[in-house]
Amino acid sequence: MGISIDVVIPSFRLIEHYLVPILRLERPAGVRVRFYLLSDNPAVAVAPAIAEMVNGTDVFLEVNPQNMGAAYTRNRGIESGNGDWVLFLDDDITVPNDLLLTYANAAAGAPDATGFIGLVRLPPPGKPFSDAILASGSMDIFTIAEHRKDFAWGATANIMVRRSAIGNIRFSEVYPKSGGGEDVDFFLKVRAANDYRNYQTLPQAAVNHPWWKDEAPDFKRPFRYGTGNALLPEQLPQHASRELPNTVETLLLTVVAALVAAVVKPALLVPIALFMAGILVIECIATTVQSIKRKAKADVRVYWYVILLRLSHDAGLLWGNLRRRKLQGITRRFNDNGGFRKSNMLRTNTYKIVKWILYPLLVWAAWSVYTSA
Repeated sequence: MGISIDVVIPSFRLIEHYLVPILRLERPAGVRVRFYLLSDNPAVAVAPAIAEMVNGTDVFLEVNPQNMGAAYTRNRGIESGNGDWVLFLDDDITVPNDLLLTYANAAAGAPDATGFIGLVRLPPPGKPFSDAILASGSMDIFTIAEHRKDFAWGATANIMVRRSAIGNIRFSEVYPKSGGGEDVDFFLKVRAANDYRNYQTLPQAAVNHPWWKDEAPDFKRPFRYGTGNALLPEQLPQHASRELPNTVETLLLTVVAALVAAVVKPALLVPIALFMAGILVIECIATTVQSIKRKAKADVRVYWYVILLRLSHDAGLLWGNLRRRKLQGITRRFNDNGGFRKSNMLRTNTYKIVKWILYPLLVWAAWSVYTSA
């Protein structure tokens, strides 16, 4: 085919049973393939099975001198090779043996494409928390290849990009080291540099991704994503807009109002307390309605976890702005303002409509309590 592919795999753990099958993927005839395995853990222990495959010819292992983060590590992988295409894969996926052939055929058929978004499948949920992750929509980008012919960005778990399309663009290191927002930033910037041509989706290039932490509840991940996403409006201002405060931001503003009221007019504390409680109730109602619309499993635990996932993400958004003293970032969101087409993954109106209906009623109730006191 006369095609060359650099496979970039950032890793911290170098787990043998995932990585060995990836490094043993079938090389298509006429395609030069090089694997760049990059560990962001200077103390990593390299399994003998992996070490034996590292030959400095088509399999390379590079270890960062210190923990530098996901963005730096992927950039190092980009710069280590010179292939026509760069295939990004996660270090904890299982792959079909013909994955490279699928990507090579796509590249041969569309040599000027910006890139190709593969499919990432999660196992059927075995616990309520996994059901909640699916119901929250936070992982919809994994399966975007099943629902769209093209899209503006994809998950670094399984996506191939033309090197000449990348040019001098790199993953920004302003985002959290452990990841969050840098993939959206990178792929949108590459797309913008290529006449805003979307990445083609390639559902045939399907990999399987396990659930994290054996499906145990974990709210650090959405919090981290929120922290990173707080940077997106600043880094991609063309995709930024103002929105009404989310629940966490509204609670913060209400706490500030309560502190002022405690000094200026203590009588306001009762309606303010009522308002705060109402905010949480409305959040529960709106999120549950949205979860039902997304056909979430009918389980109170699932709905509860979806609520906590949303609040964790929004708390991360707030913290991402507060820790950088970017108060102007509060209520500023990354979303579509005409730069790329929408999908249900990015935005849904059900949640906001319910809140817009209930918030005026809450304000009226709080005001009634105050005036009747």
